[in-house]
Amino acid sequence: MQEHKPLTHRGIEIVLPEVPGAPVTWTHDESNTHGFARKVEGAICQISHFLGPDPECRVCLGTGADDYTALVYVPCRVCYPEAKE
Repeated sequence: MQEHKPLTHRGIEIVLPEVPGAPVTWTHDESNTHGFARKVEGAICQISHFLGPDPECRVCLGTGADDYTALVYVPCRVCYPEAKE
């Protein structure tokens, strides 16, 4: 059996499966919320959408947008790592 290092994204632990092909899971203990994804990137996407913008983000300062003065909403690349540039 292979040992995995625990992965965390914004304080939520992402549990890797021991069986190949099984879903990746995550659980937020404070709100008793959880999710399943096929890959770690999917779990990170779910967590980012669940938590919203990070209030301590140094890029967007908690607004969730890289440039909040623009006429369009450009998601913060740190808070929402799955957003396309």
